Amino acid sequence: MEQQRNTMGRSAATGLGLAAAAAGGIAIAGAGWAGRSAVRRSRAYAVTGRDRVHVFPFVADKEVAVPASDGLVLHAEINEPEGWTPDTGSTVVLVHGFVLNLSSWVHQRRALVDAGYRVVCYDQRNHGISEVGDLAHCTIDQLGKDLRAILDATTPEGQIVLVGHSMGGMTIMSFAGRYPELTRDRLAGAALIATSAGGDSLVQLGLGATFDRIIAKLGPGFLGGLGKREGVWGSLRAAGRAVENHFVQKYAFGTEMPREMLRAVATMVFGTRLDTIGAFLPQLDELDVRETLPGLVETPVLIVAGSKDVLTPPPHSEALAEALPAAEHIVVPGVGHLLQLERPGPVTEAVFGLLERPRGVDAERDAQRAKAAVTERSA
Repeated sequence: MEQQRNTMGRSAATGLGLAAAAAGGIAIAGAGWAGRSAVRRSRAYAVTGRDRVHVFPFVADKEVAVPASDGLVLHAEINEPEGWTPDTGSTVVLVHGFVLNLSSWVHQRRALVDAGYRVVCYDQRNHGISEVGDLAHCTIDQLGKDLRAILDATTPEGQIVLVGHSMGGMTIMSFAGRYPELTRDRLAGAALIATSAGGDSLVQLGLGATFDRIIAKLGPGFLGGLGKREGVWGSLRAAGRAVENHFVQKYAFGTEMPREMLRAVATMVFGTRLDTIGAFLPQLDELDVRETLPGLVETPVLIVAGSKDVLTPPPHSEALAEALPAAEHIVVPGVGHLLQLERPGPVTEAVFGLLERPRGVDAERDAQRAKAAVTERSA
């Protein structure tokens, strides 16, 4: 099993941000023929304005500016049913993944709001329209603190259900480890979608283990330097539009997706600041939040994976399910990393199942069984 986990770690990936580095390199190779026309075209692909950042718009009832623990301001949006109180139902908090933003939850958000749930979503630091802060604070631990700030500002009372995709799932695990009392008292459920608890290198570009690790370590300097030359990066993006589509299709999806979807996702991915991508790469490469998982044993947990996810392949979800024996584990066949956009139906239904999961005696019995299983494995 240990050997399987090591192999699994080496074969996993951080997320779509790696494609930005690779696409940048390939675009550099083709920049010679692009010339000035590429510079002119680059403006057409620049991310400008909220609608270009939140590529799948959704109207919020309320927008909130939330100060994080280090002072950086996070952008949050709330949809709240009329007459809602903390006693009338749980609040669902949607936490997006690396190089994405809150609009990646558009299908699930719409379904939850239509069903009468209170929904909070936000842009993680240095993503979407949240502020860009100190790169030294681009850590999974800080993301857990940021989630606490979001909850304190938007949902200081009542039960909460956290739904995280990719790095968003890591954020939830970090949060649970840092705030065990709040997790125990208020967390009514957690969904971990296309994510991993780490434990070994998570970086893969498909270029071999050694080269992939070099990219992960050199990423901050290389991408940060390229990011400072916005005109150069813009021209490379203009010349490499087809390259962007290729990498989004390869790393994000398991089935062939329409060009419009590829362009929308590329706007999120490649609109993320390169220095932010570079700052998070080593964090994701060295991620290990397995010690936080016992904090979720008493919480109803949903684990969802795509069978064709090349970034966090199914063995990652299997490891999570092994650590959380009472969790519901679903593998959606044929889909990739962005399964909430590629096949929204099964993901949405699974989240509704989590929200409707019985509490009380049944939940307590399952939690006790899971706790006993964890204790036995730790002995």
